[in-house]
Amino acid sequence: MDDLREYIEGLQDTLRRLPMDRIESVISLLEQAGARGRRIFIMGNGGSASTASHFVCDLAKNTRHPGKPLFRVIGLADNMAIFSAYANDEGYENVFAQQLANLIEADDVAIAISASGNSPNVVRAMELARTQGATTIGFTGFDGGKLGTIVDVQVHVPSRRIEHVEDIHLMLEHMITARLRMAPPAELRIVPARAAEKAIESQHDRAPGVLKEFHGSSAATVMREEMTDAGRSPGPELLGRLLVFAMASLGAASGSTIVVGENGEVVDAALAYGGQVQLAAAEGLAETLERGLAGWVMQNRSPVVVPNTLQDTRWLRRDWEGSDVSARSAICVPLFDDNRVIGVLTLVHPSPNRFSEEDAAILATLVSSISVLAGRVQRVSGWR
Repeated sequence: MDDLREYIEGLQDTLRRLPMDRIESVISLLEQAGARGRRIFIMGNGGSASTASHFVCDLAKNTRHPGKPLFRVIGLADNMAIFSAYANDEGYENVFAQQLANLIEADDVAIAISASGNSPNVVRAMELARTQGATTIGFTGFDGGKLGTIVDVQVHVPSRRIEHVEDIHLMLEHMITARLRMAPPAELRIVPARAAEKAIESQHDRAPGVLKEFHGSSAATVMREEMTDAGRSPGPELLGRLLVFAMASLGAASGSTIVVGENGEVVDAALAYGGQVQLAAAEGLAETLERGLAGWVMQNRSPVVVPNTLQDTRWLRRDWEGSDVSARSAICVPLFDDNRVIGVLTLVHPSPNRFSEEDAAILATLVSSISVLAGRVQRVSGWR
């Protein structure tokens, strides 16, 4: 009995020391890959092969939600015919690399699961993935091995007990899948978010999806390009693009813009999620203005920083979020036109305590430009 308690206590101690920031980074990278239609390759040996197959299944099936992009995920340990052919003809160290050589492209994602981090076939595959411009992620244990030194993001389980490492690797894929399962409402329609892509691409020296600074000149450039784009009139798509730019600028994972008419009714809305803008049906957001944080901000005409959404009664839980939603942080600011509140903009980070008053001031600067556009949208569309 004592050995069983010792096993559990050791597992609990390792769990407390997991690198949560790295797990968040993996989630962000997978969200972006899914939104952009990139492929995700997962591999591992032995028990890690089983975890890799489990991850493929969960990522492909258990993240599905109407209105959300599907994950294009491929398991490299699952096709025994091609696996054994490469092992027999070209050596076991090439079973993953040779599969990737046929398939992987720039901006795809390669995930390797290895307790030791030193499996030659895994290391060789990740080296090949890097040469092709793919994003590489490693789930490791022990000291991380060579794999931990060559991947873009390493999620290291700080244990030298193989059973603990493999237990937690499986738990990690379940954690990640549970987060990715959160999706916007089914009635949303997806449109490309070109402004957000420009903003992210311009920050080539930063980690994807983690843009910590706001550059007013970049925002102004994006807005000018969008406003002068041939044949484009201001509308919800433009507001949505600028919303995603705000999301990228502050490292948020999602966000929303709600625009209201003279009588306070929702006339249009956009939701940014996973690198895309989704146009929402106005009638589905009335409750947010009646009972949620957005309504409070509109009524009080004041921005709000919410450190923990689970502890703030103004944060409205939606049915589509599911029962496993975790604590997040949020900023919500009003949109003004001629001193009249015409809407709200909300940004959300998947972890608590990630936004500050300084972030709120940065967002207010960007929102001042968005507000002018929102007012113009109302006037051009005949809402006023």
